[in-house]
Amino acid sequence: MKKLLNLILSMAALNAAGQTNQFAINGQIGNLNGQKVYLSFMTDGKGHEDSTTLVNGAFHFTGRMNSYSSVRLALDHKGAGREIATHGGDILYFNFSNETLNIVSKDSLANAQMSGSKTYDEYSAYVKAVGPMPWDIDHISNAEIAAAPELVNDTAFTNSVARHHYKMIADFQRKNLDFAKTHPDSFFAPVALFGTASNEKTVTVAEQVFKTFSPAIQATDNGKTIKEFIDAHYRLKIGGPAPVFTQVNPAGKRLSLADYKGKIVLVDFWASWCSPCRQEIPNLLSQYKMYKDKGFEILSVSLDNSRDKWLKALQQEGMTWPQVSDLNGNNNSVARLYGVSAIPATFLVDRDGKLISTNLRGEDLNKKLAELFN
Repeated sequence: MKKLLNLILSMAALNAAGQTNQFAINGQIGNLNGQKVYLSFMTDGKGHEDSTTLVNGAFHFTGRMNSYSSVRLALDHKGAGREIATHGGDILYFNFSNETLNIVSKDSLANAQMSGSKTYDEYSAYVKAVGPMPWDIDHISNAEIAAAPELVNDTAFTNSVARHHYKMIADFQRKNLDFAKTHPDSFFAPVALFGTASNEKTVTVAEQVFKTFSPAIQATDNGKTIKEFIDAHYRLKIGGPAPVFTQVNPAGKRLSLADYKGKIVLVDFWASWCSPCRQEIPNLLSQYKMYKDKGFEILSVSLDNSRDKWLKALQQEGMTWPQVSDLNGNNNSVARLYGVSAIPATFLVDRDGKLISTNLRGEDLNKKLAELFN
């Protein structure tokens, strides 16, 4: 689900009425002083970050977008830093372009009222049609658990919360598909189709809906993302050739999947900020040590956009196998080539460059490697 928030970042490359060459975000959050506000957005396939400090509740950002973009604001109430503030803190997501947006709240971004942006008005209509949104669903589930702390170890209670959570997610996906079908000319139609297109079981349904979108909507960055999921569905077949790619390693050397022909290669998509990815690394270290001299290689593709964070994670985890990235975050060109919608994601490739299996992790990966090498 996190990937839904991060992958769908660029909106339509079409001009809105009144659009200028620069955006402005003006905020007033009560009378708070000294807290940091973090801004993140993507334009032209590259992530951008900025930050400012509240002065008597006021903050201000300016910049330029080449298209509509999905934006994340995070307010750091406790001085915990960007990493913590932007993952589970006081966060506000919205879609935006080169417009002026006004944000007002008494105490937090979560309770903010916004005005001044035509794009945001369209986004609000989309949210109303498909909501609650994923982050709202998380808040609802967390609130259900917080309301009954004495039951956190009660299996029946936690299962009930989980069933409600997954029902809300299923309803969200159903309403998104309905929105995509009934709003083929909306900038948010590709956003609504994301869940269907990124699921291997429903991607052919997405393909039929995508064909009804206007050419302008298909040509947006989000439209291109949907098309890449569809193309990857037909491109990535077990027993068929794994798409060859080339990216640079931390030293700036170009590495290609083709360089490892003759070996069993695990193409591993991960990022320094991805907790499940890092939880899997000790197992990868163990398997690599066991089989590297028998012809096993791992080629990790990082979806980081910060070189420093990427290199720091490599050092912390002791990952000695080949590493590559284009530092374009979730817009990594290899991830798009492989139709990766969430990480961790893996693709196991045989000695002839053909795809053996996908998304093997933990014991499933270990069993497959033992089968191949023993």
